Amino acid sequence: MIINLLTENYSNIEIKAVNLDSSDLRESLKKPTAEEYSLLGAVYRDKNLNIKSIDCYLKSLSIRESTLGFIHNKTANSYKNLAEAYAQNGSLVNALKYYNKALNIKKILWGEEHPQSASIYSSLANIFFSKKNFEKSHALYKRALKIRRESLGEEDIHTATSYQELASFYANSEEFELALPLFEEAVKIRTELLKMSHPDTAISYNSLAICYYNLFKYQKASDALTIAIEIKELILEQDDPSLLRAKENLKEIKKNISKNRFNFKSFFSNWFK
Repeated sequence: MIINLLTENYSNIEIKAVNLDSSDLRESLKKPTAEEYSLLGAVYRDKNLNIKSIDCYLKSLSIRESTLGFIHNKTANSYKNLAEAYAQNGSLVNALKYYNKALNIKKILWGEEHPQSASIYSSLANIFFSKKNFEKSHALYKRALKIRRESLGEEDIHTATSYQELASFYANSEEFELALPLFEEAVKIRTELLKMSHPDTAISYNSLAICYYNLFKYQKASDALTIAIEIKELILEQDDPSLLRAKENLKEIKKNISKNRFNFKSFFSNWFK
């Protein structure tokens, strides 16, 4: 029996509690919530325990579908979380499936030109790039950037992400003249908003160095990579592979700074890490 300490404003809650026997109540209290499953899934994903992460996200999704329905922002977020876990696990087909489910809900709730839709366009672009569908990837990167510039403005961290992604697309296609102004915008925004002690700022300077080098602007490449190294030295262990690799790349640039462009492809791909 429940002691009636509730005011009349809480009578509905009291009635529900009275209808639960003690075993039902214990079971209800022990069952994790959708949010708890989602948080646990994120922890597993950060540790690269992808199968466990997927299992938690599936359980979170199941609860949200049954309690919130299909057309709800939290349900869409569960689809997106699941897509990211599948992508990290290398299952691009499942990643595409759940990204598209999330996108359909976001479009209904927020519209096609909303930043939340742009976030999924960006993720889909990454998937299509991995699948070597460069035409779709390019179109989605451009669409995400357009939406973010128009809805969030130029001085926004998500806009910087879109600049960085589209620039990286062009750089990987060896269209460095197209990539350069986009990398420069990403550097500018990230330097202002994230400052000079953030890994994303280091990534943008690192990428900018690639562009300068491949456009024969060797001194600018050296300057940009030096800044990237200075940031990495602040935030990484001194024996971190990324930092050591950047230092080796800087030595190569300095060796060849007064020479003709040398074959950069042997370590080009590592610079994006």
